[in-house]
This record gives sequence, C-alpha cells and structure tokens, in this order.
Amino acid sequence: MWDGARENSESKEFAAVVKRYKKMLSDEQMGFFDVSDFEYIADHYIDKNQLTNALQVCEIAVSQHPHSLVVKIKKAQVLLGQLKTEKALDLLKMLAEVESTNPEILLMLGNCYSLQGDETKAFDYYRKADKFSFDDRDEMLYNIGAGYVQNGDYSRAVVFLEKAYRENPKNDSVLYDLAFSFDKLGDDEKSISFYNKYLDIDPFAESAWYNLGIIYTRREEFEKAIEAYDFALAIDENYSSALFNKANTLSTAEKYSEALNCYLDYVRFDKNSSDAHVYIAECYFQLEDYSQAYNYYKLAIHLDPKNADGWYGAGIVLMVEENLAESLVFFKKAIKLDNTCADFWNAFGKVNAALDHYEEAQIAFGKSVEIEDTNADFWIAYADFYYNYDQIGLAIKTMFDAEKAIADNAQILYKLSGYLTENGDSQLAKIYLKNALTLNYSIHPDFFLDFPSLQSKRWIKKMIGQFAMNDNLW
Repeated sequence: MWDGARENSESKEFAAVVKRYKKMLSDEQMGFFDVSDFEYIADHYIDKNQLTNALQVCEIAVSQHPHSLVVKIKKAQVLLGQLKTEKALDLLKMLAEVESTNPEILLMLGNCYSLQGDETKAFDYYRKADKFSFDDRDEMLYNIGAGYVQNGDYSRAVVFLEKAYRENPKNDSVLYDLAFSFDKLGDDEKSISFYNKYLDIDPFAESAWYNLGIIYTRREEFEKAIEAYDFALAIDENYSSALFNKANTLSTAEKYSEALNCYLDYVRFDKNSSDAHVYIAECYFQLEDYSQAYNYYKLAIHLDPKNADGWYGAGIVLMVEENLAESLVFFKKAIKLDNTCADFWNAFGKVNAALDHYEEAQIAFGKSVEIEDTNADFWIAYADFYYNYDQIGLAIKTMFDAEKAIADNAQILYKLSGYLTENGDSQLAKIYLKNALTLNYSIHPDFFLDFPSLQSKRWIKKMIGQFAMNDNLW
C-alpha cells in the first residue's frame, strides 16, 4: 500500500517538474533544475519520441551541470536516437577518457560503430561493456544482443543473448529474442525450446504462439502448428495473421474443408484480399466443387486484375471441365502477367496440344522445362506431346534431356524404357527398365498404363517378375 502511495506521489512530483520546465521555456526565463529532474524531463520527451525537445533539455542540463556525467550520457543517448552518430561518437569518446570502464558508455560506443557499419569496432566495445558490467548484467547483454537482432545479425546476437540467458534464465525479453534469432538462423530445435521457455513465463503471448506455428508448419508438424495458431487465436480472436496461417497449414495438410472455413473467416477481416480468394478457390477445387472454385477465382481477378494465379486457377477449372478454348484465354492472361511460371506454360502447352495447336504447344512445353528443369512431370508432358504426334524420336530425345537434368528419377526411366521399346531398341530399353525397377518397383503398374501394348512383351514380364520375387523376399 505504501509503495503504491509513494509511486503516485513521485509521479505527481515529476509531472510538476515537467510543467515547471515547460513554463520556464514559455516565459523565456531560465530556472534551475537538479540532475535527476533534467534526466526525468529528457526521458519524458524520449518516451514521446520528441527527440529534438529531449536534446534541448540535455543542452540546458549541460549548461547548468557542466561536470555531470549523467546528463552528458543522456545527451549521447539522444544523439544516437537521432542517428547523429558522429556527434554522439565525439561526446562518447570524451566521456570514455574520463570513465573507460563505464559499461553504459561502452555500450553506446558499440551502438555508434554498429550504426556506422563498423562491426569489428562495435563488437570490440560490446565485449568491453560485457566485461565491465556488474549490475543488471543480463540487461546490458540483452541490449547488445537486441541491437544485433535489429540489424539482422543473428549470429552475433545469440552470442550476447545466450550470455544474458545464463545470467538470468527468467528474463522474458532475452528468451523471446533468442527464440526469434535461432528461428532466423534455421535452428528450429533451439528456437522451439526458447519459445516454450518464454511461454512458461507468459503463456498469453499470442505472437510467440504464432511464431511457433510458423516453425512447426515449416517442419511439417501440422498438428502442432494448428494447435499453436489456435492458442494465438484463443488469446486474440481477431489475430487475422494467425487465422490466415492456420488456413494455409490446413491446406498444406490437405484438410481442405477445414482450411476453407478458416479462409472464409479470414476474408471477414480482409474482404479485398485477392490472394485469400484464390486460396478459397483452390480449396473448392480440391473438394471438386468446380463451380464455386471458378466463382472465387473470378472474384479474385475482379479484386486484382493483375493476380496471375487467379487467371491461371480459372483456366485450370475450365480445362478440367473441357472448356479448352475458353481456358486458353485465361492461361494467356496469366502468362502475360507472369511469364516466369513453369506451371502456367505447362498448362498452356497441354491445352494447345489438346486443341491441335502444334507450334504453340511445342513452344509452351519447351518454356516450362527451360524455367523449371527439375520437374519430372513437365518433361514427361513435353515428351508425351511428341509421342502423341508419333514423333517418338523427339520424345526419346526429350527424355534423355530430362535424365540429364534430373538424376535417378524412376518416372523418367520408365518412360524412356517404354519409348525405346516401341522404337525397337530393346537392349537399351532393358537397361532403363532395370534401373527404373531398382529405384522404385512399386510404381511399375503405371508403366503398363502408359504403354498397354507392352504387357505382352516376354522380357518385360520376366524382368518385372524377377523384381517381384526379390521384393517379396524383403
């Protein structure tokens, strides 16, 4: 009770000090304030981000207390806040000559050099600040680490943050920044560990739950990710980013009905999000509700005519429903908006091939594998295009190119074996079929779906039979 009364009394006292200072300025009559008063007034303006006013306070304070280290340190702090690093550096160097072991001065010197991009000198001064820091050492170390976090230098940040953690394992700011830094460094295990330590202290920190959700999604631990997002949403039901990420996670986990409901909830917060409407359409598409999928793709396009994914998605729906000529219009628009997407070119190739537009299809398939040469499906679509036009030599050449681009891919090897067999090159076909079966025996039924006429080939049946026996032995 007495502590509360004392705090209230002090608050009124300092408010009166600020009022008296403002009156002094308006009356243009110099009044005297002690060092602690000046420090409070400067902090008052710093808290309001009125750094010009704070610097004026420090100038008056220095004139009244020219030998006070406190007011000069405060002035250096304000100069740093204004990013006047040269002036701050001159003042801090002078102060360091007087107190070379003052950790606060050393810390600010490190900050000055860091802002100037001289990380070697900055790191040196930070280490000195650490060496001479005795009181509230965890806060000193935290401030150094937090500076590196702000500059995106997470490797250096964790050096000081881990020291701060050893000083005080319950410092929640240290725990949060450690978790964040390890996340940025790609160390998921440590990041998760520190987020959990942080949440043990503050279980209602929705941002920590949100960040955990991102990490778990990246690790494909979808149930844990969804649980983390649910905690964030339980704390703040209007946390739209958590809702959006939860929807993305559910969609990635192929839980399309649940994802759809989340996306529909999300657009209540952001009804003009074209991307969100594309994701809603994709869920409907996966649920085979093509009418609703098409409607939402069109709505996404209406909200943002430059949304290439919206045009592409609508084209895919039309292609599935065999409205090929109309789908071609949408694919052309998607490619015009983004001609670097291999998916767009591959779909454009398929529709042109189906419409017997040979040259357009050939160019489109060629572009798809040029942009993304590690996608076996694009190569196979390209080769099948030639095969369907009875150009088996070009189909074989395309698959040889695919094999060079993608090593040890069973799908490509099965295709090559089939094409070579039909082209009369059984010896080479045997080599590729054997390699394909070795890599992935389980998908060999697809070989006969692609080449039904080869089921009667004795050597093929024999080779598959031998692999079947070996597979059963395992």
